[in-house]
Amino acid sequence: MMEKTVQEFLKSTYYQNLSSSDQNEEKPAPPMIKKPKNIIKSFKLPDPKEIKLPEKNIFNILEKRRSRRAYSDSSLSQNDLSILLYYTQGIKKTLSDQRNMRIVPSAGARHPYETYFYLNKSKKLPKGLYYYNPLEHKIDLLNKQNLLEKLIEGAIGQKFIQNAAAIFCWVADYYRTAWRYSERSFRYIHLDGGHICQNLYLIAEAINYGVCAIAAYDDEKMNQLLNINSDERFVAYMASLGGQLS
Repeated sequence: MMEKTVQEFLKSTYYQNLSSSDQNEEKPAPPMIKKPKNIIKSFKLPDPKEIKLPEKNIFNILEKRRSRRAYSDSSLSQNDLSILLYYTQGIKKTLSDQRNMRIVPSAGARHPYETYFYLNKSKKLPKGLYYYNPLEHKIDLLNKQNLLEKLIEGAIGQKFIQNAAAIFCWVADYYRTAWRYSERSFRYIHLDGGHICQNLYLIAEAINYGVCAIAAYDDEKMNQLLNINSDERFVAYMASLGGQLS
């Protein structure tokens, strides 16, 4: 049964089986981001280019990187949050056709991901669910309720996330990639998600935070929690982050 499922998926996304894309049909490209409507308050983040970063060897960071599920009580500063968000989804340059160049690679520069995160431990910002707006490098507060129990339930009972400083949820907008690549997008989108989470691991390691990637979650509960109600948008990846224990 498993082999049949894999082969069916692979064949349905072979290049010779692809439908003509909307780009080929000369339809307009979808927007670069899809801002939520229920914004309570917005916070401009510090310019990441003006934040002094620690001088660390990338090879040492790669050697030290591992999934960390135990976290200290340290809180996220706005500087640290700015760095983590910019180096995972920050925009370097805006191009034509609703495309942009970001810190991470993406198939055709389509960048289908939206970053949502639950801020649990912060030095100044209120707790709650946020959305990252990479065009303006700011964060939008969407929900001030304590969502930890619902997040644990959505993560199929993985209680270690309750001690995290932040829980990241990456939402994929399928059409943003499918506009150009049609059915092949099912492959590209998940590759793009891996680039984002790997950057989170490495940047976090450089500034003494730990990360644990999460792929085991209840899809419907997480989509509902983030108010993702479109057939073309879905939670595709999660990760917890917190201060490293000495």
